Amino acid sequence: MSATQPPADFNPYHKWLGIPEKKCPPTFYELLGISLDEEDRSVIESAAKRQRTHVEDYLGTEWNKFANQVISQIDEAELTLVNPELRREYDRKVSLFKKRRKNRQIDPYAPRRARPAGGKNNRVVGEGSGLLRDYAGIVSILAIAFFGMAAASFWLPWGKLQADPEQSEQVNEPPVEKKEVVVKAEEPPELQLGVGMEFKRLPAGTFVMGKKGNKSPNTLLHQVTISKPFDMGIHEVTQKQYEAIMGSNPSQYPGPDNPVDSISWHEANEFCQKLSARPEEKAAGNVYRLPTEAEWEYACRAGTSTVFCFGDEESLLGEYSWYKQTAQSTTHPVGKKKPNPWGIYDMYGNAYEWCHDWFEPYPSEPVTDPQGPETSRGRVLRGGGFSNSATFCGSGERAYVSPEINRHSYGFRVVRETASVQE
Repeated sequence: MSATQPPADFNPYHKWLGIPEKKCPPTFYELLGISLDEEDRSVIESAAKRQRTHVEDYLGTEWNKFANQVISQIDEAELTLVNPELRREYDRKVSLFKKRRKNRQIDPYAPRRARPAGGKNNRVVGEGSGLLRDYAGIVSILAIAFFGMAAASFWLPWGKLQADPEQSEQVNEPPVEKKEVVVKAEEPPELQLGVGMEFKRLPAGTFVMGKKGNKSPNTLLHQVTISKPFDMGIHEVTQKQYEAIMGSNPSQYPGPDNPVDSISWHEANEFCQKLSARPEEKAAGNVYRLPTEAEWEYACRAGTSTVFCFGDEESLLGEYSWYKQTAQSTTHPVGKKKPNPWGIYDMYGNAYEWCHDWFEPYPSEPVTDPQGPETSRGRVLRGGGFSNSATFCGSGERAYVSPEINRHSYGFRVVRETASVQE
């Protein structure tokens, strides 16, 4: 791989995945290299894994930005095409997408600029072209350089001839004897209970879980009762907190207060077990675990029944969430967006959040404190991540993958059980 920076018009779909340039940017089907009528889940997952493998070699290199964007799109393509409802919605958009692509109006990896009226698009989509633009750019650079040199030639000599008053005074001062200062090293502070995580005690209650206007058993509306209060983490687990317990930080998007990312379900569960095993936590009667899927949605909805905790308007999501339209392809420090009505932050976007449950279709009858099946094809993820569109971030949206998978947007938050809650 070259050590030089990638050119501005670099096309990762064509270079890395072999997708013809005339089909770029690709549809989800073209991105995974499958036919429009492919419905076998294992085939779709295998295709996504294959394409992801081609791109992952470029993570951490000068091509990292492109690699993260393409992997995010592969993840979204996989989640969309294995979900019948999301796939039907996406299929309705494919014909419009192809029409726009034919006119070269879409480019997910190049900056978008206004297309010149009546001009031809000979470069990457969204970029203008033509000799006039190129000459104008060169003339602008030369003009800036000329005026810069003129200003420098005028001011620099005068600056050299004038003495700095502060320096003149310092020359006449006697030298100050330097004394060696010995600073005593402080002992590292002891970890706080729960490594400083904040919790909100949520009341017991009954709510309607699932997704409105959808008859699929995977998102079927049904009544759920949470029979006792529980303490929900106000924030996603941060990298600083994770490293304090686990001794390492696997995150691809560094930042001590960013949510820890690239975490598998097993790693999230191990964090809970290690934190719970600390002597001070045992003495306080604290046990930490992943929330059940029902607890997660109950906390996310915060007493609401709309698509999002703030209503049905997708246009407001950016006030509450770091998602595809606001995150700029990275995670962000927790707690910087608006909280939901119960004071819990980042339930939408930033990091996808693991839940305790194995995935299964919803029941039609009311249930109390559901825990999920004994085993299934994958563990549940909720809330969407920074690279996902609003479609994946609704209160009732579900996803599931194998618990061994640790993709770049996967994180978690925890529930704390205490003696006072259990009583």
